[in-house]
Amino acid sequence: MTSFPRRRSDLEYSTAVIDGDTVYNVKDPVTGTYFRLREPEYRLLQQLDGTTPYEQIAAAIRREFNVDLSAEAIEQFVEQLRRLNFLEDSRAEQAVFRKSYAAGKGRSLFSRLLFVKVKAFKPGRVLDSLARLYRPFHRRGWFVAEWIAILFGFGLLVANSRYFYIDLTEIFHIGSLLAVILSVFIVVTLHELAHAVVCRYHGGQVREMGFLLLYFQPCFYTDLSDAWMFSKKSQRLAVTWAGPFFQFLLLALAVAVWRVTVVGSFVNEVARIITVVCWLTVLFNFNPLLKLDGYYLLSDWVDIPNLRQKSFAFLSNFFKRKILGWPLDPYPASPREQRIYLVYALLALIYSAFLIFYIVVVVARFLVAKLGGWGFVLLLAILYVTLQSTLRAIVQDGVQHLRYMPKLMKNPIRLAAHIVIVVAVLIVVLAVPFPHRVAGEVTVQPIEEFTLLLNKFGLLERTFRRGGASPESKSSYLQMTSNEMAALDLIPLVQDGMPVRPGDTLAVLVSNQVTKELIANIALLQKHEGELALLKSPPKKEQVSEAEAQVVAARAQVDQLTREAERKEELAVRGLASTEDLEAIRSKVDIANAELSNKRSRLDLLKSPPKPEEEAVILSEIDTQRAKVDFLKHQVAAQSVTSPIAGVVVIHRFDEQVLSVSDNHQVELLVPVSDFDIQLVRTGQAVKVKTRTYPGSTFTGEVVHVPKGAQEFNGRMSFLTSVLIDNPDGLLGKGMSGYAKIQVGQSSLIGLMWRKILSFIRVEFWSWW
Repeated sequence: MTSFPRRRSDLEYSTAVIDGDTVYNVKDPVTGTYFRLREPEYRLLQQLDGTTPYEQIAAAIRREFNVDLSAEAIEQFVEQLRRLNFLEDSRAEQAVFRKSYAAGKGRSLFSRLLFVKVKAFKPGRVLDSLARLYRPFHRRGWFVAEWIAILFGFGLLVANSRYFYIDLTEIFHIGSLLAVILSVFIVVTLHELAHAVVCRYHGGQVREMGFLLLYFQPCFYTDLSDAWMFSKKSQRLAVTWAGPFFQFLLLALAVAVWRVTVVGSFVNEVARIITVVCWLTVLFNFNPLLKLDGYYLLSDWVDIPNLRQKSFAFLSNFFKRKILGWPLDPYPASPREQRIYLVYALLALIYSAFLIFYIVVVVARFLVAKLGGWGFVLLLAILYVTLQSTLRAIVQDGVQHLRYMPKLMKNPIRLAAHIVIVVAVLIVVLAVPFPHRVAGEVTVQPIEEFTLLLNKFGLLERTFRRGGASPESKSSYLQMTSNEMAALDLIPLVQDGMPVRPGDTLAVLVSNQVTKELIANIALLQKHEGELALLKSPPKKEQVSEAEAQVVAARAQVDQLTREAERKEELAVRGLASTEDLEAIRSKVDIANAELSNKRSRLDLLKSPPKPEEEAVILSEIDTQRAKVDFLKHQVAAQSVTSPIAGVVVIHRFDEQVLSVSDNHQVELLVPVSDFDIQLVRTGQAVKVKTRTYPGSTFTGEVVHVPKGAQEFNGRMSFLTSVLIDNPDGLLGKGMSGYAKIQVGQSSLIGLMWRKILSFIRVEFWSWW
């Protein structure tokens, strides 16, 4: 007995209406894949019962749909169904078993790294219980109340937006870390449960829930594939919308809890973090270019299951047919589907390529920074291992294209197109000059800046900095106090944002210590100067006369005692005076002579000029004291601080800086240039700058100074190259950050790529060639 193809009995079916036509969704329950058939194709599939011949099937389809269909066309369609494993045969049995046992293991390592299921579980009866609890709330009145709560919550969020941020340094505290973990767990669990409950409410099965890494980004997932079996589009959209909607509701509740609880408490912090997690994850989930809620909403909205897979298949088919000229049949799709496939595939391809490129660059920088040239080799090895299936597919397509080449080359138009493309690629890669740029992160600073700083040690620091072609920096320090009891007051005379000119007074310093010391040191100076004047002045006549009189009196005393002594000696010879009397008179004579000598010396001292040594000592003391007085006078004068430049005043309130004056008619950017690129940088080269403050504007400047030495910048040694930008409108201000690109010349594309590769390799490896 002849056997005919038989469809698999476990396939599941559902109907839907798209653009006015009825279509049939077919689900493979083992592999979880979905297919959509039009009504003739569905009727044909139903005829495959294992006993009906092809001719009989073709006749039935011709009668029902009035189409010209042959038995050969039925055979071709059956062959397509066999490739989809829709028929009961040994090939389908093996393929389905392999897919069910090792689903996803046929993908490349790179694909598995982009989509990693870490853990999964089956919700089972728990989900049925939750669906029964949800049923009373699936009413219009409840939806209206929930929307009112959501709008109220968003109003609170906008009104208090400044409080809803996450400081990364706080996360590493134990309390905050627990709050973040708890918040993320609550949000993602309730989000996925909302999907699952609504799907179960409408009769769908949820076979799996779990955790995965999608493009290296952690997230939770729910298997909602049964939603494609719903006949109503509104039901499918409801299942996908349930997660974000409940997340909005959770956000509103969290904002309300945050608003009524004590700031800083654990509940308050958890509510704040839940709010932040809610709106951040909603933005992420609504990205339709990743297979998350936004993707499934879009897929439901356009009524195209497996939108991503079909879009890339359509783009591949379009490229191979239209660009490469392969003899392939067009991808089966309606004009509407073709437009959707093309737009989605291009956007998803650009986004995925950008995300993958960004990840590769981050990994490359880390490996090269840690391992140098070996890090670059390791990166190439990692890329080969992870992309080997993709590279294999590219090689296979290339080989296939070479097989088609003899046939394609027989077409003159196609041959000319290939030659033009090859020549154009070679010209672009080897001959077309591309701008060569040296770039780096920069911070805006004024061309000139004067800063006044008063620290706790009583030192007044005045700093002046000038950038540009001739950079200059100098500082002066003034000691305003000398002991702990001194009082020092600073009185600013300008306001923030006030324009000033050179010589304008900025502030006045009042110090009682300086005033007291100045008065005391002036008095001491005057004392020393008086002593010097007294030393140099001639003696008074009265003092000389008095001294001369004292000398005459002393001489008379000596003469009288001398005569008395001679008389005593004569009496002693006669025996009329004792020896003791003679000795006593002689002693008096010696004392009188000494007194006379003293009086004469005093008279000579009055009449003699001062000694040079004495004058030198007093002069030295005068010079020292005069220097102290001059210093203190300079300190008093310095209490009035004036601006050396024209500019705008900036008042500093939260650091030791009191105020500063910035000249912003030009601004300076210091571009960190590595030693690999510094030989390319020259003064006069054009520079383009983008700032975060004005992302839509491009500022232009030029290099004015290339330093001769490197210095440490952000943990690396760099040559901080000075760039000046005219700033007549004052748009650029101190502290703004941005990215600068120095135009160092032009080079071919291959030259730029080769130089980029060399920049990753350590110098010692260059000796290899």
